[in-house]
Amino acid sequence: MADPMPRFTDFFRALWEYEPFPWQSMLADRVAGKGGKWPQQIDLPTASGKTACIDIAVYALASQFDSPVSERTAPRRIWFVVDRRIVVDEAYERAGQIADKLRKAEGGSLKIVAKRLRRLSGLAEDARPLLATARLRGGVLKDDGWARIPSQPALITSTVDQLGSNLLFRSYAHGQKTAPIFAGLAANDSIIFLDEAHCSKPFERTLKAIENFRGKKWAEQSIRNPFAFVTMSATPGKQPKENDVFPQDEKEKALDHDLLHKRIRVSKQAELKLCKVKKSKPNDEDPLIKEAIELVEKKLEGKLPLKIALIVNRVATAERLAKKLREKIKDRADVVLLTGRFRPYERDVLVKKWKSYLKASGAKIPKKSILFVSTQCIEVGADFSFDLIITECASLDALRQRFGRVNRFGEGDESHDSTVLIRAEDLGSKASDPIYGEAKKNTWEYLEKGSEKADLENGATEDGKAKKGKKKAIQSLSIVDFGISAMDEFIEEKIDDLESCLAPALDAPILLPAHLDMLCQTHPVPHPAPDVDLFLHGKDRGAPEARIIWRADLNDENEESRKQWPEIIAACPPTSLEMLSVPLSRLRQWLKTPKAKDDFGDVEGVGDLTPKNDEEKDKTEEQQNRHFLRWRGRRKAKKGEKPSTAVLENPKDIAPGDLVVVPANYGISGLGHTFLEESERKGIGNEHLDIWEAVQKAAGKAPTLRLTSAIEQVKAHPQMREFLEWIKSEEPSDKEIGERIKELKDWQPAEEESPLPKHVLNFLKENKIQKIERHPSGGVTLFGNHDRSTKPDEEEDDLFADEDDLASASPISVPLEDRLLENHLADVACIAEKLAKHCLPDGFSPLFQKAGQWHDVGKLDERFQILLHNGDEVAALDKALAKSDRIPGSPQRRRAIRESANLPEHFRHEMLSLQLAERFAKLTEEERDLILHLIASHHGCARPFAPVCEDKNPPPVLETINGCLFNLGKEERQKVPPHRLDSGVSERFWRLTRRYGWWGLAYLESILRLADWRASRNPRKPHE
Repeated sequence: MADPMPRFTDFFRALWEYEPFPWQSMLADRVAGKGGKWPQQIDLPTASGKTACIDIAVYALASQFDSPVSERTAPRRIWFVVDRRIVVDEAYERAGQIADKLRKAEGGSLKIVAKRLRRLSGLAEDARPLLATARLRGGVLKDDGWARIPSQPALITSTVDQLGSNLLFRSYAHGQKTAPIFAGLAANDSIIFLDEAHCSKPFERTLKAIENFRGKKWAEQSIRNPFAFVTMSATPGKQPKENDVFPQDEKEKALDHDLLHKRIRVSKQAELKLCKVKKSKPNDEDPLIKEAIELVEKKLEGKLPLKIALIVNRVATAERLAKKLREKIKDRADVVLLTGRFRPYERDVLVKKWKSYLKASGAKIPKKSILFVSTQCIEVGADFSFDLIITECASLDALRQRFGRVNRFGEGDESHDSTVLIRAEDLGSKASDPIYGEAKKNTWEYLEKGSEKADLENGATEDGKAKKGKKKAIQSLSIVDFGISAMDEFIEEKIDDLESCLAPALDAPILLPAHLDMLCQTHPVPHPAPDVDLFLHGKDRGAPEARIIWRADLNDENEESRKQWPEIIAACPPTSLEMLSVPLSRLRQWLKTPKAKDDFGDVEGVGDLTPKNDEEKDKTEEQQNRHFLRWRGRRKAKKGEKPSTAVLENPKDIAPGDLVVVPANYGISGLGHTFLEESERKGIGNEHLDIWEAVQKAAGKAPTLRLTSAIEQVKAHPQMREFLEWIKSEEPSDKEIGERIKELKDWQPAEEESPLPKHVLNFLKENKIQKIERHPSGGVTLFGNHDRSTKPDEEEDDLFADEDDLASASPISVPLEDRLLENHLADVACIAEKLAKHCLPDGFSPLFQKAGQWHDVGKLDERFQILLHNGDEVAALDKALAKSDRIPGSPQRRRAIRESANLPEHFRHEMLSLQLAERFAKLTEEERDLILHLIASHHGCARPFAPVCEDKNPPPVLETINGCLFNLGKEERQKVPPHRLDSGVSERFWRLTRRYGWWGLAYLESILRLADWRASRNPRKPHE
């Protein structure tokens, strides 16, 4: 019998060592009980601790752990979503702390909750992690641990683009073959907290449609499990229905806490300043930047170090402001630039460096002032607190978010006045901001009209004393208090049309069943297909993103050198931390016209803000046809289609979510940022843009080092050049190369000689070489010692890889017995049955056990066995394998093995599994459709069609597996191949879609697919 559930107050106190706010306990009591439902909206002020909804959701899930999945109202996947490039890191860190404390709990309320979550997930007592955590943001692919075990509770922070594209079967971060997994998991057993929902009205509307289409009205046999979404906003707008929030009589009780009162009532005064261009200097620098710098210089006259945030509306403005500040301020203050245009690796380094000084509670006092220059990305989710801000005017809701970063917790008595700036040109009769529309101008007019007027004598300091030699003249200042309580009063008394001051809530097209019928087709994707961005960001504002990485070993000298690019990237696959996410239109513009104006905002889903007249000017800029590699994995193009991974020169060939790889010598100017400080540079190539080695180590992978003449720092050194020429001429063995590397490590330069490149020397000193691979451009890639025990579950899979041979590779070296086909089938059957028991209503477990027993029998094809034995035809005659002990990383070498085995290029083992199951499995009519579809789709195909494979000479299958004799002749295999329209594959998919719903069928598929993955990762350990 389970221990009684502790009170939420005890659970919260055990986590954080302080008491929860009243509203947090009230909400926990409401949602944790049997049948408890979440409100659709939570409208509480900023700094009231809304991130604690994560804690409440975990508590509710533990409270209902023993309820059947069809009756449980507390979902196991908990999403915290915000519409910014930079995800709520505070929420991600909070999630990680909760998971860590539950895992380490030795007693008390935390131990009770941990036990209940463990039983809910079905994980073994020593399996980790108990609570999966992930951060999904632009450029990050690696945080997929939440999707590996569908029964496991998970805490995920995400952007609208990442979650939204998952829900709509077009996962921006993954290939289309894996998209159904993420769609099924995101739309089932999930609760979505949409933070600052005023930024995400189109997505909110889409979520409502998804909630409706998940229901039993749209499926003959809907998969019953909990799904909910909750919008949260501190910004006033149209009042929600009373039953969706704390009723008015409970509102005061919910916020009745001394700390909350302090945060709500703290004063945050700001002066309104109009920035004009002098008539005598019409071409002078941006008046807003000039005014901001003058204000900073005045603020720095004091003795105490200040933390000042400078927030503007454009990425380019932030860049120029940071540059000017560094020139003017020099060493009087540290200037920190943070926008959404940083790669995850660099951003994490930056935040780690400054967070201890900027965090809202318990911050260290800096030795000198910090000038934090940022964009809209700082408005939401950053748990930073500043003494004051100097901000460009925006809509009222955006301004309130920005002032939420000033004295965030109401600590300290000293007040520092902030400033709101606006350019005079932004107040013209025709002025309309691309992000904020008319709201920016309307907000300023209301603030100016309703502000308190204070007189400051011109030529006087702020204490009223005249400067020497200056006459006093009266200057009127406009002052507005942006404190939470004060601004609530201001809105009630001074603003009669609040909606006109809020950022435009763009409309989204209505999501219809016809759209979903198109979107759920993921292999192949129909053309044309609905534009997912419209449902995420609205009809007039959607700006899809793409990703880019830089590599120093890509040579753009000629056509011949560019042919090597796919092989080079395949040998050193892209890593998430090195990817920069940028608006797709900006990336296309940058590749075509590097010097074109970058006037983009930093709000997710908002694209080019360049005025039309400036667009005409850009057309006159010099245009180049710069080549790039569109990386979509190692898969070779099918006959008659363009290669999905290809070297291209037309930027229009880049689609939303695509990954583009370019030579490092293209630079980054005009697209993003790198660190300026020498101590923080970890990369190689132009501007240290290639950080592949650095991110391999940061991601917990084996340390790596590329030694190739394509990298300038390597080629330029005499000793390295001699080493590379020796490899090219002698073609030495790995052992000989290892011995020569030992000599390099011990080599001491003479006085006139330069030492080895720093990154080479550091690698050789710190690592013992474990593996050597030939680099496609010449030279080698070295792999150092890797302690797998430090991060056992954080290996980043190549999710672009969808070839059978890669899918059939063991992730680590495992004994032969664990790679045998009959053992793998038994493992998958066991895990699939167990996952179905934990994740699905009663009755599904036996179906999944059968599907697991049959899913890989198509690997009995003798040609496929030769492939799994790496071309060894004699070894292939032995016991059938499910996994190979090693698969070559190079596509060329894999292709050579495939061709030598006479295996057709587009052969799919799961389609042969389907044929064998149709012929030999004893299936009832009720279970036949689902089991056959699960088998056919377990690598992402058959949604709705099977790939065309012209197999002119298939061998017969004559084998016994697990007591079942297979005897399928050549003629039977060729009679009705699965790719034929009359094979039944497509009709089966649509029947099941109508039966279980668009997301229901995807969820069922994900159970078997993830059971297969789990068994491959943990052979002969089905209990884990």
